Amino acid sequence: MLKTNLIIALILLNLSAVFALEITLLTPKNGAEYDTSQPCVREFLANFDARGVKPPRPPKTKQELEQEKKQNAAYDAWVKAGRDKSKKVKPYKDRYNFYIHNDWSKELMARAEKQENKYKPFTWKFDGFATNVVVEFYEKGLSESKPTYTQGLSFKDSNSVFPQFLKIGKTYKWRVKAENKRGEKFYSKFGTFTTKNEWPRMIKTPSFNMRDMGGGTNVYGQVIRQGLLYRGQAIPAGNASESYLKSIYIDGLHIRTELDLRGKKECLERRKAWKEKSLEDLFGINHIYHEIIPYHMYHPDLKNNMVKIFEELSKKENYPMYFHCAVGSDRTGTVAFLIDGLVGRSDKHLIDNYELPSFNKNLVRYRYCRKGSEMINELKGKNGEPFHVTIPRYLLKIGVPQEQLDAIRDILIEK
Repeated sequence: MLKTNLIIALILLNLSAVFALEITLLTPKNGAEYDTSQPCVREFLANFDARGVKPPRPPKTKQELEQEKKQNAAYDAWVKAGRDKSKKVKPYKDRYNFYIHNDWSKELMARAEKQENKYKPFTWKFDGFATNVVVEFYEKGLSESKPTYTQGLSFKDSNSVFPQFLKIGKTYKWRVKAENKRGEKFYSKFGTFTTKNEWPRMIKTPSFNMRDMGGGTNVYGQVIRQGLLYRGQAIPAGNASESYLKSIYIDGLHIRTELDLRGKKECLERRKAWKEKSLEDLFGINHIYHEIIPYHMYHPDLKNNMVKIFEELSKKENYPMYFHCAVGSDRTGTVAFLIDGLVGRSDKHLIDNYELPSFNKNLVRYRYCRKGSEMINELKGKNGEPFHVTIPRYLLKIGVPQEQLDAIRDILIEK
């Protein structure tokens, strides 16, 4: 009997060894500082002058040359006929916008594209079979018993991750849990790290160009609150599952309001062509439309809808809010420029936030582009006044009440 029990014990011990699972955290090292932005994003922002070199104008295409010849011929005929005021004709105007990358940016974009899917700085190793892998992050000062957020992984990516929702300037504990073949749960030890307290707080989504408008400080040293206001592009529902989108916009960011800077007609057309959906379609989230024409700051349509947009921004119950247009660059960039000025960001921050969508091969928007430079010049003050002085003045001038500007500052700025 004793011998039988010993054999059974040995068998169970061997089975335990077979099904044992040990999880060891590798990077970041315990206590390390971690930058939530990818290295190429940081490099883009650090090189203000390099990215601002205007590229040479490429040769005109055959179509452009034909258009120029045709337009100038029509203008010459109109002038020769006596300049009939009932049908004014203009000469050809070269509207080249420099919507192309310069050589420095091209090289950076090429490196960034290679890096994007491979950059997974949180790593660990398994000794034993592992499945159902989940990474847990706990923000210091919040619940110690419940993760601030968790990130599940597919088996093929089960030993590394690029976290989606880490705030900047915060200390976190993290650990990895997984199951063995018998479904038993195993945990790594806790690691700790502190996120670099430096804007931007990028949000990794199926799209691109999404980030938190908060984080960091304004020119007065006041902290801009994170987790309240996000900017980006339209919801790419055609490229991601509903459950994945829910994990981002609802479970991760807790969005209450989607502020859409496009018209309903454009949205309907894009939903058919690109399979886009709104958060209202998906999850019943409050969806507000206020169509704007970007850059032309004194156009009546832009002014009227900008007043409505800032009224929505002044309502605390609308937050957390996600505002966007189609690709999150022109219309979104115009609204973001005004918000940054209102909360007191530096001039460089406004330009950085405007140009950051250019950290993508398809979205070239720089301060030297014709449209962008028109907006910047219209909002510039006399005698070198900074934007945090001129933009509140502009908003008052177009009809946004002072109490709404104060309310937005109260919501977004820590006192």
